[in-house]
Amino acid sequence: MTSTRGAPGVTTSALALTLMWPRSAILVEADVSGSSSIKAGHFRGQLGARPNIGQLVVAHRGGNLDIDTLLEAGIVFPLNPDRRFVPGMATAAQREDLTTGFWMGLAQALTAMTRRDGVDVIIDAGRLGMTNAPTPLLDAADLIAVVSRTRLDDAVSVTANAALLRGATDVAVDHVGLVLVGEGRPVRGQFFTERTGLPVWASLAFDPATAEQLCGGQEVRSARKLELSPLMRSVRSAITELEVVAARRRELLGRAPSTAGRGVRRK
Repeated sequence: MTSTRGAPGVTTSALALTLMWPRSAILVEADVSGSSSIKAGHFRGQLGARPNIGQLVVAHRGGNLDIDTLLEAGIVFPLNPDRRFVPGMATAAQREDLTTGFWMGLAQALTAMTRRDGVDVIIDAGRLGMTNAPTPLLDAADLIAVVSRTRLDDAVSVTANAALLRGATDVAVDHVGLVLVGEGRPVRGQFFTERTGLPVWASLAFDPATAEQLCGGQEVRSARKLELSPLMRSVRSAITELEVVAARRRELLGRAPSTAGRGVRRK
């Protein structure tokens, strides 16, 4: 998941998708804009500096970036034991270590995990165009979901970056699409599609209270109560819609899914 401007809700959306995912999943915080916001927010600062993506960098340098290393670097979500989270940078200085070669190695390891264990991968790729951005992860993804709010200036930003988002991708094969947060507040999805040529894959509810809870405003004590919130209900619908898109893409490419009904990766 990525965006064309700051703070449209990429991290919150990726976190919500991971928590509601119907199968085992791992969330990789690959946003290079700063230190881990999920560790500081959702985990309420209760975790130490390690683990973080820096461990994977060290493993890559030693030629040991593999599935076991990914599992060791992953933190289990307390209310969702079959979901893991690989925290992003501990400090901004680590950005220099996040090279193209590292991202390519990480993409290979994540693909191997999906094929071996049936673990789906969700990537918080942050904003497009950042130095040392995880572009190879996006290139390797089954789907690239561009998250955007629906103010007019958000629509302008997505429109201005539409060609960059599409790249060499044929939009007919459903590789890049939009996930709108608060569709119709005030701009609707059709407006985005008409101006960008990108389809709207899904919409998430504008639910600041739940978003604040997910990001550490208060402790998440009940998974059931969280699941009944407007945001998480819309996330369930979004997951269904994304899986339809992924299945259609596999059909268009003439490719069977990598695992039996699993392995659909959102990055």
